[in-house]
Amino acid sequence: MSSRKTINSLVKKGISNFNFTTRSKVNGKYFKIPIQGNVGISNLSISEQWMVDLLKVLLKIKGEKFVDVGVNVGQTLLKLRSVDNDVKYLGFEPNPTCIFYVNKLIKANSIKITSLYPVGISSNTELGELNFFYESETDGSASILNNFNHTKVNRKEYIPLFDVQTLKANINFDGMSILKIDVEGAELEVINSFKDEILKSSPFIITEILPVYDKLENPERYDRQNKLQELLMSLEYTMFRIIKNNKDLTGIKELKTIEIHSDMNNCEYLFVPKTQLANLKASNLNFK
Repeated sequence: MSSRKTINSLVKKGISNFNFTTRSKVNGKYFKIPIQGNVGISNLSISEQWMVDLLKVLLKIKGEKFVDVGVNVGQTLLKLRSVDNDVKYLGFEPNPTCIFYVNKLIKANSIKITSLYPVGISSNTELGELNFFYESETDGSASILNNFNHTKVNRKEYIPLFDVQTLKANINFDGMSILKIDVEGAELEVINSFKDEILKSSPFIITEILPVYDKLENPERYDRQNKLQELLMSLEYTMFRIIKNNKDLTGIKELKTIEIHSDMNNCEYLFVPKTQLANLKASNLNFK
């Protein structure tokens, strides 16, 4: 029986208090995966091969420093290290359970030049709330916005939120090559916070932007989407939708506006600094 099937069997039987380590393959490379009760199980089956494929392209163009806002349980870290061991990694995650787990993941695999910070990124430095919508301790849909998700809040945890300008006293963001954002609706706050660093380093920006569905039913989400688009355009970025087929990358499609839609398969975007457009078009990436 495979490791994944074994652990799924354990979970189904309710045996979720065991702590052990198994292996999982990402992009042809094996990693040790700590399992802490139910935490870490999602790393046994890393999806989103499109991210691996995209990183292979982008890191060849610009591969000095990767900033990960919304680490969760280290899914992106594993994908990054399956492609490149030398790019510097800075990860930001306010969920203490996730931080505890990812530190174990880093140690288990002796992952180098990797820094993990137990804070969320926002436009202000303050005590914030992380809203969980499901029972999972590592709920990937948890958000610092309390009215972004129509799902009833399951529980809240107080977390530290930091503005990037405050963090700069202790963290060097110079040479940021790629900025990946997965913050369940708070993309506007993150981009605003990173604005000066974006102007300085012109990183590629990979982000999830959840659908508006209907602008009449979700006016605040629609307004945030428009403000985010305006901000990135003012920073001299070109917007692309990441096109996937069965989780594999098939290409990118240039957009003039973030559309109103309801397709969860069309939520990943690549924002490209205009200074890097020629380099990206010279790559093997398929432009739709």
